[in-house]
Amino acid sequence: MLHVHTIGRIGKDCQVINGAHGSFIAFDIAVDDYSHGNNITTWVRVRSKKENHIRLSEYLTKGRLLLIEGTLSASLWKDKEENYQIQLSITADTLQFINTGKRENATSDATNLTDAADVADDAPTPPNDMPQADKEDLPF
Repeated sequence: MLHVHTIGRIGKDCQVINGAHGSFIAFDIAVDDYSHGNNITTWVRVRSKKENHIRLSEYLTKGRLLLIEGTLSASLWKDKEENYQIQLSITADTLQFINTGKRENATSDATNLTDAADVADDAPTPPNDMPQADKEDLPF
């Protein structure tokens, strides 16, 4: 058994498949690697029967960056031209979203600075009648 963890981007929205043995999710991720001056992309199929992963399926959309841990397997198949192809698959134990930047609905930096100033105003201040040496000893 090969236990792996990898980071990749979802290539197509996740599908929930209802089969004879219950429901599971399936989607493909693109795993990029940089080797000898070339960018190499390997496509890996991800599957999971875990209930919490099935509930996440609506958020597993094209372009999302994920960290996936699970068991790696490979299968051999023939394409339309009778050439053999290898399909790598991961049976996921854990899925974690990786945040890589701003959200589309994020507020502007000016708003964030204003909010930070409001928080600073709420911080406790030492009394004015306290000697300067005592003010420096305060933990806030």
